[in-house]
Order: sequence, then C-alpha cells, then structure tokens
Amino acid sequence: MKLDGKVALITGGGTGIGKSAAIALAREGAMIAVAGRREGPLEETVQEIKALNGQAIAVPTDVTEVKEIERLRDQIESTWGRLDILINNAGSAMRKPFMETTLEDFDYIYNIDLRSVFAVSQIMVPLMLKGGGGSIINISSILGLFGGKNSTAYCAMKGGVVNLTRAMATDLGPQIRVNCLCPSHIVTPMMQPEIDRLEAAGKMDKLNRVFPMKRVAYPEDMDGVILFFASDDSSWFTGNAMVIDGGMSCYV
Repeated sequence: MKLDGKVALITGGGTGIGKSAAIALAREGAMIAVAGRREGPLEETVQEIKALNGQAIAVPTDVTEVKEIERLRDQIESTWGRLDILINNAGSAMRKPFMETTLEDFDYIYNIDLRSVFAVSQIMVPLMLKGGGGSIINISSILGLFGGKNSTAYCAMKGGVVNLTRAMATDLGPQIRVNCLCPSHIVTPMMQPEIDRLEAAGKMDKLNRVFPMKRVAYPEDMDGVILFFASDDSSWFTGNAMVIDGGMSCYV
C-alpha cells in the first residue's frame, strides 16, 4: 500500500471531498485524523474507515480558532507522534453580487477559506518536519483561477489559496511539498442545493453539456489525484495548481 505507516489529517473530513479522500487514503494504509465543526459526520467517516480495518480518529475542530487547531495538533501527536499528509479541505461558499457582499460576508469567507489554510498549515508544519516532512494538499477551486459571477469573496479567497500554495512551496521545500487542486462542479453537500435547483428547473442536462466529459463530478473523482499528491508518486511535484474540471476550462 502506498501510504502504509503514514498519518494524514483532513480538515472538513466529515462530508464531500474530505470524507471521500479520508477513506481513499485509509485504503492505502494511512492512519487518518478527520477534523471539522460537526462531530456526527466526522464519526461516520471514522466508522467507515474502521469497517475497512483502518485506523482513524475524529477531532471536532473549528479551523478558524488557533487554540482549537493547536489542540488538534496535540491530539494527532499524542496518538501517532507524527503527521505526514495535510489536506486543507475545510471551506465554505457564498453566492452574492459584488455590491451586495458586505465586509462581514467577506471576512466570514476569508476566515474559513483562506486564513484557516494558513493557520492550520503553520501549526502542523513543525509536527510534519519532526517526522521528516511530507505533503500538503490545499483544496482551491477553478474560481481561484478564473472569475465567477456573484462569487467575488469566494473567488478572492480561492485565488489566495492558489498563490499561498506557491509561496508555501518555496518556503517549505524540499522537506514538505505543497500543491493545490482546483476542482469545478463537485456534487457535495455544499453544492447540493444548486444541483437540486437545476434539476427542478430541468437544466441539469444543460450543465452537463458544459463539460467535455458530459457530466458533473462526485467526490470520488478527486480521490486519484489526491492520492497522487499524498504519495511518493508526486515526489518532484510542488507549487502546482492542478485543474480538475472535466475539461470545462477548455472553453474559457
């Protein structure tokens, strides 16, 4: 198994991309810590991993609070003594026109989508270095590379994640590789209301035709590339922003 003996932390690990990634990494032998605000979904992820005979812990954590991140680090260290893989997946979205987005809205998205990536990484890096280094994977979005209507705050933060990734890669190499993934339409609980709206309006076929792959994606579609960047298969990859969008940006 590619990740045998490795320890991975996935923020936002109770649902969507984070949950799917946690299970995928556990299948490859990694010991998994999942963090997020809601304990119930985290425990569900842990139980699914344990059903596969894997090791996992759930650590309810608000990644906007430094003391909670430090407690998360301490629990990982006391459980396994090391951290090899960090997936900064926790995030939120907001669809509002620019002129209707308040500073409070902007700060809310900033704290979850950008500041938390910086804070979690900075607090976890010493533990990663203690074990010899590893891999950080930041989850951005294609809206971190391209503009999007009614998404100014979200675009700003996800663009920040892209350049934060590049800057971290220059500072933390060669011991720690830092890459980010930029997906488009992934059907997660956060996106489900939009999918429901499109289906009710009979517009899902129109959305699917936007992609050369002729469909939206599901969290499992991210598993392979996450495993690639988590493992030694990507040992000379750092500072990348990889687009995972079913080819949609070919048209942009």
